[in-house]
Amino acid sequence: MSNTYRWQFSSEAVHSELGDTPETLLNDGVEIKANPVRRVIRNGEYFLKCDRRGVARLLREWKSAKLLRASEIPVVEYLACGNSPNGGCLITRALPNSESVADFYYTNFVRNHENPKAFLDSFAAFMRIIFNSGLFHPDFHIGNILYDKHNHKFVLVDAMGIRKSTLFDRLFYNYRMWRIVMELREILDREQMIRLIASCKIPNPKLFYDRALDREADMLWKEWPKRRNQILTGYPKFTRQIDGVLHVVDPLRQIAETIDCEVIENEDTDTLEKMFLAHYFLQLAKIPHRRAKAYDPEGGKLYLEIVPARAIPVRASDQRERMTAFDLPSEPIDWLKDNDGNVRFFNLKRIANLM
Repeated sequence: MSNTYRWQFSSEAVHSELGDTPETLLNDGVEIKANPVRRVIRNGEYFLKCDRRGVARLLREWKSAKLLRASEIPVVEYLACGNSPNGGCLITRALPNSESVADFYYTNFVRNHENPKAFLDSFAAFMRIIFNSGLFHPDFHIGNILYDKHNHKFVLVDAMGIRKSTLFDRLFYNYRMWRIVMELREILDREQMIRLIASCKIPNPKLFYDRALDREADMLWKEWPKRRNQILTGYPKFTRQIDGVLHVVDPLRQIAETIDCEVIENEDTDTLEKMFLAHYFLQLAKIPHRRAKAYDPEGGKLYLEIVPARAIPVRASDQRERMTAFDLPSEPIDWLKDNDGNVRFFNLKRIANLM
């Protein structure tokens, strides 16, 4: 069967830039994401999204990007969309000096403990533009927003499914847009979260936050059986199995080092597995904790980060409230403050028994 593409281009200039056969970019590109029906290839400054099911879904994204531009909302440059008997292909241009908000936030503020105030102010301003646009994005999360670090600007990277909000969307689906602020909660206390919610112009910030904690907990409990299976079978988003050992993949998709870890052994396999899963549960719940690095089910070993020197027990009221949303109680002695003043939950064995 012929694999000849029929292309439409965003402009004549782009047509001249890419030529008549942009599909040749697939030949020496690097695959950065793949599943049974879709894959993403990068070749230089171009991203090529290929869908074996055909071009229909990609065309919807192509049209959604036009809707964003018409609403003056920053979006990556969509260059061309093509169809062939073997599937569709969508080409966008990479944004220099940028990374996803998810990666930027985790690197700078969760891991490196930098002050997030200036970033949050800019983020809230961008959210106000999105929320006031009258558009609905069915998959609105921080992984779908790029942050241009040099120009301090935000740009949407995935326009799939964006549409003008209907009355039904406004009545029943507002939370699917507003919940994006909850993805930033790991390092923010209650008052900081309420200020951020208010700055985004989400109505009734205190009530929203209280209800959102419960909704996020319910959502995670419902998806936990699937996540648990992915973690234990080496799904690349969570773990990498090397010589029978499950190595943790952190939110930056980096494999955790096991050097200088505390090794927990002389426990039954079931307990070690539950403690390993407790790390991931707390990570998905965005609750600070003692992070696991690897799990060796055959050798009966769990590798955990070292407890900081001179760490002291501390009352962590905001984090305890978040635990309560999951029906997982904690005591003050379960929380430790490290030398930098960061509060973390270290009693993984206790939380594992509660799950």
